[in-house]
Amino acid sequence: MSDTLESACKLISDRLVAIEAEAGQLRRALVSLGERDGTASRAPKPGRKRRAGKHRRRAQAPRGQRREQLLAAIGAKPGARPSELAAEIGISPGQVSALLAKARAEKLIVKQGAGYALKK
Repeated sequence: MSDTLESACKLISDRLVAIEAEAGQLRRALVSLGERDGTASRAPKPGRKRRAGKHRRRAQAPRGQRREQLLAAIGAKPGARPSELAAEIGISPGQVSALLAKARAEKLIVKQGAGYALKK
């Protein structure tokens, strides 16, 4: 049993020597690439700003513009469905649904079949 332990210790020791030699080579490679102490730095470089978790915002339409676009699209095509209106205006169907709900609450439009029309 002691022979088994000795051979296991020898294998581990030999492997450590090989790993340490490889680590030395890697440190030298880092130094030659410009790292000072051979340890890689994860900090951003000076002059570079980092925006963690922030996405660029898209331009927002001026207040009331989407509503006016919706009413104009409904006037041009009475009975249009929300998905058709969304494609016409260039916004998502969810946004159109919210705009339609507000316009209906203000009694500007009426339901016409599966679509909508301006109130007369």
